[in-house]
Amino acid sequence: MESIENKRKEMQDYLDAQKSQKDRNKMGQFSTPYPLALDIMRYMRKIVGIHNASFLEPAIGTGVFYSAFRETFNINNKVLGFEIDPLYYNPTKKFWENTNLNIRCANFLTQHPDEKFDMIVSNPPYIRHHHLTNESKTWLQNQVQQKFNIKISGLAGLYCYFMILASEWLKDGAYSCWLVPSEFMDVNYGVAVKKYLTENVQLIQIHRFNAEDLQFTDALVSSCIVVLRNNKPTKNHEVELTIGGEITNPEKIKKIKISDIKPEDKWTNLFTENEIDISSQNVLGDFFTVKRGIATGDNSFFIINEETITRYNIPKQFLRPIIPSPRYIKGNLINNIEGLPTVEKREFLFSCNLPENILKEQYPKVWDYVKIGYERGVNNGYICSRRKPWYSCEQREPATIIVPYMGRSDKKNKSFRFILNTSKAITTNVYLLLYPKPQYAECLNNEKTLAEVWRELNDIPTEKVTRNGRIYGGGLRKMEPSELMRTPADCIAPLIVSRTSNKQLTLFE
Repeated sequence: MESIENKRKEMQDYLDAQKSQKDRNKMGQFSTPYPLALDIMRYMRKIVGIHNASFLEPAIGTGVFYSAFRETFNINNKVLGFEIDPLYYNPTKKFWENTNLNIRCANFLTQHPDEKFDMIVSNPPYIRHHHLTNESKTWLQNQVQQKFNIKISGLAGLYCYFMILASEWLKDGAYSCWLVPSEFMDVNYGVAVKKYLTENVQLIQIHRFNAEDLQFTDALVSSCIVVLRNNKPTKNHEVELTIGGEITNPEKIKKIKISDIKPEDKWTNLFTENEIDISSQNVLGDFFTVKRGIATGDNSFFIINEETITRYNIPKQFLRPIIPSPRYIKGNLINNIEGLPTVEKREFLFSCNLPENILKEQYPKVWDYVKIGYERGVNNGYICSRRKPWYSCEQREPATIIVPYMGRSDKKNKSFRFILNTSKAITTNVYLLLYPKPQYAECLNNEKTLAEVWRELNDIPTEKVTRNGRIYGGGLRKMEPSELMRTPADCIAPLIVSRTSNKQLTLFE
């Protein structure tokens, strides 16, 4: 068996090399490592409980799960696989031609079951929504709506449809196991998947790999394994949530009643809620409004250095100092000289609202720079094409506290840091900006209070800040404004509320 698997892996590597990384991304073609496939099959052998189980693989590729299946189950069992790409289908069919594998070259999602199976195991293609045609999306959405009365977002990746629609191929009481990106547990489009898992089938287990433990060497994605049974759920049914290690030997196990799992919740929090004190009467959104920095439409054109400013004689009224990427910010404090940030890489935002005819006449050198944007097609970009003039960027006030919207944690650094910005510089959308709510603005204008709040924010444990965000492969975490606003903030409440109340009382003395 080992020699057969070695040959299959050689074929896999050869076929993968025939495509660019970009093309494989569009098709979601990332093969499961054999040790992981074998561990999953051993787990399935344990829960399915029958040696002669029939097996369906909706996205078979070169057959890594079939290879593991042959190692674990009866090699004469009924097996059916689908592969949409002829580049993989033809060699795979030939490779396994002397086995019991029946393989069809077809789009699994458009097929109707002519038989049903004891188990499905699959790593469905991770194709993001923008690689799906509008026609395909609409058809898939209608299928989910008609068959399960679930409205699924157009932002859902293709793997979501595999998980939901494949159940038609399962016998009653049969199992399916899905190796999928863990992001569905936290993002908005995942609500439909979670509704299906809690209301239409019996969710058995979700196994989360540690964020730093990438399962795919050629794809930066945080993975999980979802196991379900084709039965209606019962109120007292318990779901196993496991973390780390292998699914057959996880590092942590937690059991939770299905009635306590809501589709609207962030499910990654369910794995650790009992371990972290998340009780809080106040959240960051009580005191701050959080916004993303500006989206220029093309940073390479709109973010310029002093050399470009000099070359095109760009006047100050068309410039705003801008804070560079977080990787250029050392520490959590940005000092200033005459309002300009004292950073290693000094940059400015170019933005002009003058009509073209006036710009040409009054600032011919600036017009020369704008013409470069035309030559590069910057004006035709999605954001720029919706602005008048296209070279006029959004107006935004500087924020005194900013947070990089993505990061990784290690022994020295937290995933997210609260940076005190004392300059007049604004930021692009790689930062989240904290603006005090009107009732607290005067209080937070006090330098001493602001400094104390800033220090308290940086002392909030990483787990409390990141629990509302999203995690990707390699430990990469991302945070949207609404997610950051849900960060527990009891630590800053006494500093802000008491001093605001005292300030208001003095008005009546």
